[in-house]
Amino acid sequence: MELTSTKEDDAPAAGAGGRDAPTPERRPRTERRAAGTLVNLAMILLVGYLVLVPLAILLYSSLKASTTELPFEVPGFSLDNFRAVLSSSRLGEVTLNTAIYVVGSLIVALVLSVSLAYLFERTDIPGRSFLAPLALAPMAVPVTVMAIAWALVANPANGPLALLVRRVFGITVDVYSLPGMILVMGIFGVPSMYLMIAPAFARLNPELEEAAATVGAPLWRRLRLIVFPLITPAVSAAGMLLVVVALEGFAIPAILGLPKQIFVYSSFIQYSLQPPSGVANYGQASTYGVIVLALSLVMLMVYRRRVRDTHRFRVVVGKGYRPHRVSLGRWRIPLFLVVSAYMFVAIVLPIVALIWTSLSPYARPFSWSGLSSMTLESYRRVLSSSDIGEVLLNTGQVVLITATVTTAMSVWIAVAATRNRFRGSTMLFEATFLVFGIPSVVLGAAVLFLYLYLPVPIYGTVWIIIVALTTRFLPRGSRMVHTALLQLDDGLVEAARVTGASPMTVTRTILLPLLRPALWKCWLWVFAHALGELPIALLLTGADNRTLVVLLWDTFTSSVDYPEAGALAVIILAISTLAVWLVNRHSAEKQA
Repeated sequence: MELTSTKEDDAPAAGAGGRDAPTPERRPRTERRAAGTLVNLAMILLVGYLVLVPLAILLYSSLKASTTELPFEVPGFSLDNFRAVLSSSRLGEVTLNTAIYVVGSLIVALVLSVSLAYLFERTDIPGRSFLAPLALAPMAVPVTVMAIAWALVANPANGPLALLVRRVFGITVDVYSLPGMILVMGIFGVPSMYLMIAPAFARLNPELEEAAATVGAPLWRRLRLIVFPLITPAVSAAGMLLVVVALEGFAIPAILGLPKQIFVYSSFIQYSLQPPSGVANYGQASTYGVIVLALSLVMLMVYRRRVRDTHRFRVVVGKGYRPHRVSLGRWRIPLFLVVSAYMFVAIVLPIVALIWTSLSPYARPFSWSGLSSMTLESYRRVLSSSDIGEVLLNTGQVVLITATVTTAMSVWIAVAATRNRFRGSTMLFEATFLVFGIPSVVLGAAVLFLYLYLPVPIYGTVWIIIVALTTRFLPRGSRMVHTALLQLDDGLVEAARVTGASPMTVTRTILLPLLRPALWKCWLWVFAHALGELPIALLLTGADNRTLVVLLWDTFTSSVDYPEAGALAVIILAISTLAVWLVNRHSAEKQA
């Protein structure tokens, strides 16, 4: 049989040995590689812009001798702002208030979270299946709503908790004080600390305690010498993280401290930028922002070191580990009643007071007679106001776009870091951690300065809020996705690559379907937190980009219309609770 050659058969041999003419298979692969490189470069520039530029702008502003002028309008650089702040009599007062507030909140949260974690994870206290999820309920409540709820339940005039304590114990309770701020922040910090400490208790090997019990060591001695030292890494890491949260938190100090001019760093920065007089002090705000940023970064460095050291305290080893609960004996019922009372006072009562106020014609204490005059008038006024449509539209755009963009960028950052897509991908992932150290009010100020200077027409629109919130939530979102990626077997990706699948195809057909639960959780987490993020929205709001949380702030602090503020808070709480419920429901379905 005679063999013949066609043009197609001879085509690859053209040129010098066939090397100069690319094959049809090579050209698409080269083009895909070039397109991937361009996408990676664009994302690097975008992430760097979102993360590093606000830090640079904040430092730049602090080195400008500006008071009422914008930093960009002042020539030259100087340390005048730092000299003015460090020599100011206000610095000592604000620093002392901040130190007392942060340390006090840490102590309250630490005592409560360690106690609850031990009781729920290591003892036979009744009602664990109900009480443990209830302890995490404040995570579904935006911090602004939580602060307003406590202002309603514990104010000295008509707060039901304040009135009850005064009648029973003869003690005057005033939530508009430094102890009030500490109590509310401590309670709000319990869920996050509990989530970090409870696993440490659950993993402890009971043989250590049993050995001490056999030689007659009482419970308190066993706790002091065995249990507490072994959970020290988890407790210290959770404590450092709470210090950062308390240091940068704004809503609680602002709502509970500003009525009596009790300032901490975060509320004083916002007060400098938006004073009642209307004349901002940009230099002072920038300088305080740099101070808070430095303190937060130090705490974050300590936190990361404590997390790395946890391997030295591993006590779960092989088949010798077996879970065991300590019997509380005759203390089971008394401790159950104490924990139930805490849950009611700390979680249930403030929410009930919020709902009660929203259904009342005016702010008033609980009473049976008040039930007959309950009304939905506050909700009607809120939903029929002339600007509520625009506010709801702005809020919807902010939370939906922020959640979507943050989740998409988080996927790219986490996949690039986990799969080493390009040189420096891990460094880029770690660089986003810097945003953890930027307090919301400081980030809002940096974004404000930036877009007052840059010729980008987003100031006064929802897009400036979206940019700031995306920057704020990008570190947490990328770490959620990164944690899920670490649980996937590399064999799935390697099998796809053997068949010639491109990185984009691998991501689209393998990684994204497997990551769907984590992406859904990340999206809803960002959605819920963007809904209640006050300081950024407050600093960047204008006539055309007001959101629900800003309307709530104005209604509560400026209009002092507590029933209408209660109605707005209940609406925000309902949306946030729905998002958290969807996360938990989706997670439960996946586990089932």
